[in-house]
Amino acid sequence: MFFLLSLGGANALVCQVITLAQARSLPVGAAVTVRGIILNGEELGNVRFMQDGTAGIALFPGNGSQSGFAALVDRGDSILVTGTLTRFNGLLEISPVINYEILAKNQPLPPAKLLRINQFSDAFESQLVQIDCTSFIGAGPIFSGSGTYAIADADGTSSAIYLATDNPLLAQPVPNEPSDITGVLSRYGSFQLLPRGPLDLAHASCFFLSNPPQQSDITHSGFKLSWETSAPAGGKLMYGLQPDHLDQSIQNPALAVEHSTVFSNLQPGTIYWIQIQAFSDQDTVYSNVLPFCTRSTSSGQIKVFFNQGIDLAAANGLEPDGNTYEDVLQELITRINAAQVSIDAAIYNNSRSDLTFALRQANDRGVQIRYIAAESTANSALKPSPPFPVLYGNSAALMHNKFLVIDADLADQAWVMSGSMNWTNGNMIQDNNNVVFIQDQSLARTYELEFEEMWGSKESLPNLPNSRFGNQKADNTPHRFIIGDREVECYFSPSDQVTEKIVEAIESADHQASFAIFSFTKDEIGNAFIAEHNAGTWVRGLIENINDLGAEYWPLLNSGVPVQAHMKAAQLHHKYAVLDAGYPGSDPMVVTGSHNWTQTAETSNDENTLIIHDPDIATLFQAEFEQRWAEIGTASHEIDGVRLEIFPNPATDHLAVREYGSDFWSGNYEIYTVSGQLVANGFYAGAGAIISLSGLSQGSYLVSLKTEHGIAVFPVQKIRY
Repeated sequence: MFFLLSLGGANALVCQVITLAQARSLPVGAAVTVRGIILNGEELGNVRFMQDGTAGIALFPGNGSQSGFAALVDRGDSILVTGTLTRFNGLLEISPVINYEILAKNQPLPPAKLLRINQFSDAFESQLVQIDCTSFIGAGPIFSGSGTYAIADADGTSSAIYLATDNPLLAQPVPNEPSDITGVLSRYGSFQLLPRGPLDLAHASCFFLSNPPQQSDITHSGFKLSWETSAPAGGKLMYGLQPDHLDQSIQNPALAVEHSTVFSNLQPGTIYWIQIQAFSDQDTVYSNVLPFCTRSTSSGQIKVFFNQGIDLAAANGLEPDGNTYEDVLQELITRINAAQVSIDAAIYNNSRSDLTFALRQANDRGVQIRYIAAESTANSALKPSPPFPVLYGNSAALMHNKFLVIDADLADQAWVMSGSMNWTNGNMIQDNNNVVFIQDQSLARTYELEFEEMWGSKESLPNLPNSRFGNQKADNTPHRFIIGDREVECYFSPSDQVTEKIVEAIESADHQASFAIFSFTKDEIGNAFIAEHNAGTWVRGLIENINDLGAEYWPLLNSGVPVQAHMKAAQLHHKYAVLDAGYPGSDPMVVTGSHNWTQTAETSNDENTLIIHDPDIATLFQAEFEQRWAEIGTASHEIDGVRLEIFPNPATDHLAVREYGSDFWSGNYEIYTVSGQLVANGFYAGAGAIISLSGLSQGSYLVSLKTEHGIAVFPVQKIRY
């Protein structure tokens, strides 16, 4: 039996050494003394994972820890630790590490436990595990930066690895063949695997689903599923109306690598759950049970609203269904008043008593109202408590949705509302927002499925033990739809790897890409826009929060992408991208919803995203973008067929210069006061060259650009941000 004696002042604390399994059974806040073998070093950051013969646990040197822990404790150390049990995003930790003693160095590590992803559980948390036959999903050619990378095992079950800033895998090639991945099983809400370096990724030889099922040819009565296996295989598809009751099957016995099956005689507007069973020699793999939806008999009408004016000249004769706050408010109340059976509302924040009153009236006439609000916001219009049930959700992050589902079970009455608008005075009246209303039962039932995952029940009241928010949710909704002869995609965060879908949409652009976004910190999306810009696509963007930690504003600007800060009293609250508007042959589309392009939106918040493939809707969003772009103020001149632009205007501490129709990208600049005094000059060069205004006081100036094409003079206003 081991004891740790800690002498402090007049008191002596004697702690009995217990096993990690015993420690894990104690409540948070308990003081424990444990010993075991350290599984990692600095490649995972400051955290160390310890394992003994019974369990594993994380050790984090938080405030109050004995000094030197992260610098001195390394992989293979046998260590004795005293500290306090705590939880961080679901991970059980000892933090602070009050005392530690390294008993021995270079000890053998415990063997990794062989698991499938669907076996991830608390029983294996913080232990060394191995997942065989694992493929990386949409990761790109190299591990380009710290963060999560999606993986799937041989059954198609998905999870993620996480690479910290100092992980040796960074900048290394992503395996394009299956790997046997070893790592520490950690969690950040949901489980994630932590490989420690290149040796934790070993080549695997195995049978697996090399391409998950893809849906196409969607009709009222069926659709086609296509998938691939790593070796010739036959198979069987089980399907049904409930994920736990797959009571029908289709045989697919022919040996092949590329597979497709047509489902027919299905019901319109209905979600079917399907599992693929693939057989090759003695091996069998099973896909996840996945949902797919038929086309509904609804009208497919999509109504587009903005709460501020658009550039009608850029709309080519089209008009949105509304472009004022009053238009949006009236449509909302009309839709609520028309509800016959049910309304599900997932609204981040609500200070509008008129909208709550409309819901109260619907409740009074017998419509079932279920309401989810964010736990972190005021929701003043929900106080005092309304007569319908309200669930406040996602205590760990944000329930950031802004959607309504109305009459999902009535094909002719089913509506979905989505977009960027919160139900607050500022967001509805002053800030720039978009809202779409879609009359489609298939989409309504999909949003209802997402709502009920958070609600925890199909009933009128929530079931808290079953309720799932944030990274506790699963990718368990259909994603592809045909709505009014147009393709629509739908994704929810953080379960559906939405950043990857946004990047795929951006990469589809052939001619034009515009975006307006409140917060933008995801490198992957920024890199996609930069790549499109470098490939000749005309990229422009507007960003509200340019000073967020890790904001993409400067990387985009420094890469020559015309991007402007939205420096207006009202906020640019949109979260949209418009791709190839005005080019009907290039699949014009709009990405919109509640999802900011941030790490928290991707990994923690409850969000929804729509990708609407439609030339007219793309044109309307482009017209909205042009109006916002013009309001910022981009000064331009044309000389001998070359257009010079400087932006933003007004500006804070810099101007960006862009030339269109030229390969030179260089010249001299001079800045004058309006009275003619020269206050700054210099040389600019490179696509997206920057002119500093940091030494100038607020006021009006004239900026003269002298190029090979001539001289252009721009009036500029410098302001304080």
